[in-house]
Amino acid sequence: MGTKEQDARERILRATIICIERDGLDATGIREIAREAQVNSAAISYYFRSKEKLITQALDSTLDQAFTHVLLDFDKLLDEGLSVREAFETLLEDVVGNVGRYPRIAHAHLHDALVHQRYDGAAVQRLNTFLEALSRKLAPATPHLKEARRRLALTQVWSSILLVSMLPRVFDQVLLLDFRTLDTRRAWVKQYTRLLFPT
Repeated sequence: MGTKEQDARERILRATIICIERDGLDATGIREIAREAQVNSAAISYYFRSKEKLITQALDSTLDQAFTHVLLDFDKLLDEGLSVREAFETLLEDVVGNVGRYPRIAHAHLHDALVHQRYDGAAVQRLNTFLEALSRKLAPATPHLKEARRRLALTQVWSSILLVSMLPRVFDQVLLLDFRTLDTRRAWVKQYTRLLFPT
């Protein structure tokens, strides 16, 4: 595939992500994507064959950001000399900093689970694979926890991340969680870090 064709594909993928976040999964159509990407609708069919395949590829790319890159970042932090706990806290601060920025993307990832109670989708599979991998990486620094307890703690952490990522304002009446501020992120991270690393 030539550079021009690759650029068009990338533009269409980016436009799809923008449309899903702006309009929601159900309201994102071929015409809206084509308009955002500044291509005609035929180009989408040519490059992706169907709206469903395009949506799948676009969401897969955001899953890479959500999970694969997080694990790579964790390894880089360890390579830089941070302890497992410090790397985990730094990683969580970054993840929490992005919480609530893309609520409709988060909802789109879990659409089948939320709407149809189907848990065999790519996002659910990738989330579970990610948590297993992260649990293994944390194991050497958490010898006081059996594997099941470590996984439970990680599930608690990511459950709250998922909830707040899809519904960023859900707790505003109880507590304003402004994750744009470093102090809020650090306080949240310290609270959850205690599940794995008691002080």
